[in-house]
Amino acid sequence: IRQEYQAFSKKGVETYIDVHMQNTSTATHHRQGALSRGLVPGLQRLTEDHGVCISSCIDNWDDDLVLQAFNRSLILAPEIYANPWFLRDDEYPKLARIYNLHKRFANILVNGIVLPQEKYGEKAVSRGDETTRFITLRNLDWTAKTMLLQLDEEIGLTKGAMVEVRQLHPTEKVLGKFKPGTKISVDVLPFHSSLFLISTIPLNEIAVEGCEFSVTQDIANQPVKISLMGLPGTSANVKLTSTNRKFTKATIDGKPAQLILTGESYEINFIGKRLSENWHRKLEDLTELPVPDDAQSLYEATCFAADNNALEVRSLDRSGTTNISQVQLARDAFFNQPLFVQRALWDKNLFDGETSTGFNISRAWGEPPNSVFRLDLGELTEIDQLVLKTGMESDIHPLKFEESAIVEVSADLKNWEQFHFITNTRIRIDLNGAKAIRYLRFRNNFSRLQEIEGYKNGRLIDRKKWRASNLFASWQQVRATKAWSSSLTLNEIAKGSYLCVALNGEHGIEGAYASLRMDSIYIGSYDRSVSFPSNTWEAPVRKSASNYTYYIPLTENMIGKKLDVVVLGLKGGISKFKPEVWITTNNAPFEKKVLLLE
Repeated sequence: IRQEYQAFSKKGVETYIDVHMQNTSTATHHRQGALSRGLVPGLQRLTEDHGVCISSCIDNWDDDLVLQAFNRSLILAPEIYANPWFLRDDEYPKLARIYNLHKRFANILVNGIVLPQEKYGEKAVSRGDETTRFITLRNLDWTAKTMLLQLDEEIGLTKGAMVEVRQLHPTEKVLGKFKPGTKISVDVLPFHSSLFLISTIPLNEIAVEGCEFSVTQDIANQPVKISLMGLPGTSANVKLTSTNRKFTKATIDGKPAQLILTGESYEINFIGKRLSENWHRKLEDLTELPVPDDAQSLYEATCFAADNNALEVRSLDRSGTTNISQVQLARDAFFNQPLFVQRALWDKNLFDGETSTGFNISRAWGEPPNSVFRLDLGELTEIDQLVLKTGMESDIHPLKFEESAIVEVSADLKNWEQFHFITNTRIRIDLNGAKAIRYLRFRNNFSRLQEIEGYKNGRLIDRKKWRASNLFASWQQVRATKAWSSSLTLNEIAKGSYLCVALNGEHGIEGAYASLRMDSIYIGSYDRSVSFPSNTWEAPVRKSASNYTYYIPLTENMIGKKLDVVVLGLKGGISKFKPEVWITTNNAPFEKKVLLLE
């Protein structure tokens, strides 16, 4: 065991996503690399894999934790670390569900076997005893995979007359009861893991037949809450599975549903229009074309849509506000700690009215070549004067060497107007004469800024929507030398959909950027795997020369519009990649109804 531990620990890597672990291929999210993690030799449990980091690039943390807890299932499993208070409020029930399932079956999860790769895919494991097995599968490809579960000794099941099969992740689902030796097909979604519970003895885990679901509350002496799930516009006949638990009252979305307690089916309908196409599918391959005349606008769209904040700040933006007081206290403790504030890793410090805070170029990233400072006012704004405050001359390096510096302003990322200003520790830029603007880009950068203010008619402008970045290169230095494009029209957009622009192959570090053109509007990629350059909290974001995936959000106003997906190959980049575009959602776009059992 000691030798195997030593061998495994040398291969082990901490799971801080895009800092210590990154994707090895294009993917729908940032955790493909984490989901591809290997098994300990001999499935030895007396070792440590650092657990699942919940701090950066949070999406699909549950796929990661399912494999850590039920696949590798090491001595400390299930194990998480870093900042779990960055999760959304609606994600904590899933976290609890994974932990509670593991706790209830911990005694049998210590024993595992590796399943045949040719049938179950790579690194598939079955854990349990002769009557009950937990099977973990994974799919690290762009298309769904169908696999056959053989319900006999092949998966470690050797005792019992009838076999019940349930899916526990990514959603819960009762698949039925079968004779031993039966082969049943199961689907594993692209870039997800799956967990199945298979048993020949009665299961006391609460479940619903007829639709997919998730148990969101199952606490002694409290009502049981279950989210019933279905695609928009569909219906289902649901009923409770038989257990030794008795309930006297049932409601669905607050309305009485007593029939479900009698063992009878109860019909439910999910709101919305039925989808006519698969919510996850490939749309187009991109074709190489001459560099378009508006290449600069397309490049700037992504520079302004993305940010250079610490990865933890991006996680907070992703998850939004919380209504859980303990979570808020933990978030406050993290972001208000003196070291985080002093490191100046968050652009919001420029708009908080405090000169004691600021926004730096992080030395962890290193002095980025050709980077410039950009400011987004969030909407068209009439502004007479912009004021930038710094603490000392070294803060405006390298701009301090320019006696008369230049800022360019734009309303639409197409037309730019120049304004000159004098460099100082308190810079005043006269914008009188400019029409309403939104975007500002400087010809150079600042090492540190403390505060930015805008004035109209002598009054301070509301800055709630203002954003800034300082690590993206200037267009003048990276002008596109190649381009690829594809035009598409979407007749429907499922809830939560986004485009994945996958650059399969080698493009060079920061060598290719993707964005979207809709009519005369430019829409940038808000996120990318591997992550955009970041003023990082702990260690630098990984740099990658291949397999970027750009993510572009989709909204209902895009339905029926011509959408031009464009990839720009930048100067100094490499053109050994094939770009393609997919549409997907992070999880299936289910509508939900809440079943409450008392």
